[in-house]
Amino acid sequence: MALAPVEVNSRMKITLHRVFGVALLLASLLISLPVQAQEDDSGDSDEGWGKLIAEYGTWITEPRGLGNNVATVQDPTNIFNDTVIGFRHGTTNEDYSRVGAELAGNRGRLLLTWYAHDSLGQMALRDPGNFIYGELLALPLFAGLSNDGLADALDAVFVAALRDQKIEYSRVAFSNSRVEGRWNAGLRQVTFRQSSDATYHALVPSFPAFLPPLVTSLPNLNPIADRAFMSSSYEGSGLSGGFEIEAPLYRKLLIEASFGLSILAGTVDTSYAGTNSLYTLGGFVLEAPYTELDDYTIDLSGNLSGTALSVQQVVVGAGLQSHSVSRNTQILEASIGGRWEAMKFMDVFFGFRTISYGNVAVELRPRNVTVIGNTANVVDASETDRSATYEGFYGGIGFRF
Repeated sequence: MALAPVEVNSRMKITLHRVFGVALLLASLLISLPVQAQEDDSGDSDEGWGKLIAEYGTWITEPRGLGNNVATVQDPTNIFNDTVIGFRHGTTNEDYSRVGAELAGNRGRLLLTWYAHDSLGQMALRDPGNFIYGELLALPLFAGLSNDGLADALDAVFVAALRDQKIEYSRVAFSNSRVEGRWNAGLRQVTFRQSSDATYHALVPSFPAFLPPLVTSLPNLNPIADRAFMSSSYEGSGLSGGFEIEAPLYRKLLIEASFGLSILAGTVDTSYAGTNSLYTLGGFVLEAPYTELDDYTIDLSGNLSGTALSVQQVVVGAGLQSHSVSRNTQILEASIGGRWEAMKFMDVFFGFRTISYGNVAVELRPRNVTVIGNTANVVDASETDRSATYEGFYGGIGFRF
């Protein structure tokens, strides 16, 4: 059974086209606005429709809370001291951009925000001959060389891709010489995809039957690695809202803070596929230490005879899929930072931002598996909701013209 890797960026082009479509619509609306004098709250007259806003920044983030554990590590000296290991993603720099306009006459601000983040985690563990790694993602039946769910090595890859876009309208709620507050409301669309691919090995089998000359004469008895693959793909859209505060600190330096909440309705497509190998003789599954393989002879011509010749290694697999699973998502975000007016038309901004995406992934896992021949039948499965949190420091420049 071949397990194909997921293409986490598939269908992302559609989302990107929507972003540019909304941006083009925004530009068309601004151009079509009549050029006339507007009077703001202070009584000053503003000519034209307002000012364009363009901000480009980088956000140094590390995704958390993805629930991507792939193995346990046994402590041979203490059965209560086993540990769970998962991927470490580290931090990456990703673009965080905004475009829009400040409408004249205190008519508000319209902004389109676009954020994309791709994450890759890799793991490779080796302890040849010591079967201490528990196969967390493998099928729960006949996993491991001894059918005990243990391996002496593993390779795993985790991929996640986030696309977040929103268009918001904001307006001044209150303003004085010390602080200005703005409310905002708008629409948001989020796409989140993730996949885990794990391979569990038996590099150095601990049973004499797997040593030469038997496996040299019967290479098909060399243990085939267990394999597991999981994927989840979420798409949702909904309403967003929040509040922003700006306060002058020193000359042209401002302190700014914001918080927001988005409620999205979406769907998740999730899948699981796994293959394990086992040894059979006459249709019966063999158990470790596989003494049946000790029954063989090799004559002077190299011909093999005996029971071992009838032993077969069989690969069994099973898969699960769940499509269009409804999920309501809450997105909580907050930031605090500073903004310095370097020039009349240019700002430099910096700070710390955190965004939590709730229920944007689903882990679909088999819990009870039966085997008939070479076919594994999943008779019970579990679905676990996963969230993702992105947080870190940001910085960039903004233009107003």
